[in-house]
Amino acid sequence: MYIIEQAINFFITFNPQNNCSIMRKALQGIFLTGLMAFGFNTVISDKAQAQVIQDKYWGQWDIPYVEQRGWSLGWNIGLADMWGDVGTYKLMDKYTSKKYTGDILKNIRGMGGMYAKYTHIPGLGFRIGVNYGKVYATDEWNYDKAIVAKSITEDPYQRYIRNLDANTTIWEGSFLIELAPLRTFSNWEFGKMAKMRFQPYILLGATGFYFNPRGTFTDLVTNQEKWVDLRELRTEGQGFVVEGKEYPKPYSVFSYAVAGGIGFKWDIGTGLSLGVEYLMRYTFTDYLDDASGAYADVNHRDIAFMDRLNKQYMSQRMSDKSRELIPGYVNPAGKLRGNPDDNDMFSSISLNLTWKVKWREIGWWSNRR
Repeated sequence: MYIIEQAINFFITFNPQNNCSIMRKALQGIFLTGLMAFGFNTVISDKAQAQVIQDKYWGQWDIPYVEQRGWSLGWNIGLADMWGDVGTYKLMDKYTSKKYTGDILKNIRGMGGMYAKYTHIPGLGFRIGVNYGKVYATDEWNYDKAIVAKSITEDPYQRYIRNLDANTTIWEGSFLIELAPLRTFSNWEFGKMAKMRFQPYILLGATGFYFNPRGTFTDLVTNQEKWVDLRELRTEGQGFVVEGKEYPKPYSVFSYAVAGGIGFKWDIGTGLSLGVEYLMRYTFTDYLDDASGAYADVNHRDIAFMDRLNKQYMSQRMSDKSRELIPGYVNPAGKLRGNPDDNDMFSSISLNLTWKVKWREIGWWSNRR
């Protein structure tokens, strides 16, 4: 610093003889320009050094990814599946069935929705969302195993001749915790992993949903099919009042579930990410497909619907559809129609697009760091 001060003083007070004022001004200009360049370079170096520190301790600074603190909006669309009493017992029996793969467009159902997400620390977010979709299952998927069954008592055969199906509409609200462990549990030692654009994450939370199971009714005259609501037909005698016989109460069309899943996302730009996720819901209802308990007594059904003959007929047809495969066959009252010991589940696999809402300096949108 002393040398610099002396040099500055020299060039400012420099007064050569022989009319060298032009040289004096030129030398002073060159010196001051060099001094400014030195100062500018020092500032740039300081900023570069700060950037190195910022990269090292990335969690203390912003990074141009969705996981910055604040709100995001997301949209999801994909496919949904039901895991209940109707359909195959084993997972692979469904996906390897020719009845399933042979008409895949008939057998798959979709689900989509949107969500709001708040991120407090990188990799940890809280999501509130809504979804709408349908899930589907049919006993027809057991055909391949039924035709090679060694006994009519084997499960695939019994499921096939039961001949039930269910096409269930679902409206769902959800609260989920989204955790990307490579970011949430990272520090400066794991900075590279934390800042990777491709991130795995897990989901855990709860959902509440409305559902409406429907089944196919075949007109015996025209052979045409139509979907009919199943709950109001009380296919297992729900709500029947008979002396000496206790039937279950009508089930609620509102239920809730514990949800868990995994996903992978790619940060495609500042404030945008694209991902795919799989989410399973373990519900607290066994009537997602309208099958849970046992066949009701035909006589009790006639009494329950004696003043509504059309509904009596529809209820009888939809509760026991085995006769459509085996004419004249009637399942005896009390025979299990479903499995009352296990509740139903449904799942979805979806593509997600998440957009980071920009900070605004008003209200709760303001940046609080």
